[in-house]
Amino acid sequence: MSATILIVDDDEALRKWVAFELAQVGFQVITASTGPTGLDAARAEPKPDLILLDVDMPGMDGFQVATTLQQNPDTTSIPIIFLTARVSLKDKMAGFEAGGVDYLTKPFEMPELIARVKATLYLSVIQREKARRDLEEYKSNLAENMSHELMTPVSKVLNGADILSRLAHKENITQFDEVIEIIRNGAGELRWLMEDLLLINQISDKAIGPFRQAVDLTQAVKFMVEQTEAKYRRDKLEFEVHLPDACPVNIHRKHLNHILHHLLDNAGKFSPPGSRPKVAVRPVGQAGAEIEIQDSGQGIKPEFQDQVFDKFYQVDMSMTRENGGLGLGLYIARTLARTYGGDVTLASQPGAGTTVHLAIPDEAADWA
Repeated sequence: MSATILIVDDDEALRKWVAFELAQVGFQVITASTGPTGLDAARAEPKPDLILLDVDMPGMDGFQVATTLQQNPDTTSIPIIFLTARVSLKDKMAGFEAGGVDYLTKPFEMPELIARVKATLYLSVIQREKARRDLEEYKSNLAENMSHELMTPVSKVLNGADILSRLAHKENITQFDEVIEIIRNGAGELRWLMEDLLLINQISDKAIGPFRQAVDLTQAVKFMVEQTEAKYRRDKLEFEVHLPDACPVNIHRKHLNHILHHLLDNAGKFSPPGSRPKVAVRPVGQAGAEIEIQDSGQGIKPEFQDQVFDKFYQVDMSMTRENGGLGLGLYIARTLARTYGGDVTLASQPGAGTTVHLAIPDEAADWA
């Protein structure tokens, strides 16, 4: 789409001439004959990409218009080229102080005006792109630093809960078991949230690649099932697990744990209290596997089944009991699985639960 230029000038002949010439080279052009109408045009959507602004206009001059635009966050980034017969250094400095990026003295040659418009637009695009990159880098660094900083107190809470649990067990004190479990589960969830934020930053920066190390999937599933059951113990949730004695796969252990955590947590989150979600593992080849996790929740409507893998998407809470989360679980699980050439898919019917399928391809390890 071509750039839009706003021309604000009370000289009708000049305004029409500039508009015609700019349109001839492919620009979209809008015009205004006074300062106030120029302000209205600059504030309207879609906003212009550049403003050619006459200085000497009755009532409200160009410097006043520019100053007003600079004070509005919605218009402060629109570049302004002043058009004026004033030639003194003082006037030019006033133009730059008012927010102008260039200053063209009347009378001017049209090729020069067009060249300056193109150059200003080009620089504006570069500056916006740099600002976008800087903002993304700032957000990424902020999230990563915050995650690292929060990990330390979360670890202290978890360690403290473990110490309390051991002391209570040693003294045969049981009345605090439920409170200790709430502390441990809450801190554990916060730790997973922090690690999710770190992973999201790495995914956004394309800093995650496959690293295949030998892992026993059977043991990994047992460990993650125990963690998930502990979290949903108050709901009397217990997984029905079907595992081979051993199932070697080649995948980064931490990535595997993240995938299993989110898939098992979803099964627990969306299953009714007292139910038995199912987990089944089937080896594929020498170092691959297929995992199915089936819950007995209310299922997902067909029109939402693709969306649940989107970043920050959350299923309608009216379908389930209240629960937290950032809507990152399935997005992270699928992204990590696909990093290794695998995938996460699901099949679901409203009222009949959801079955999630994880495929880990049979690939050689990166190191013995």
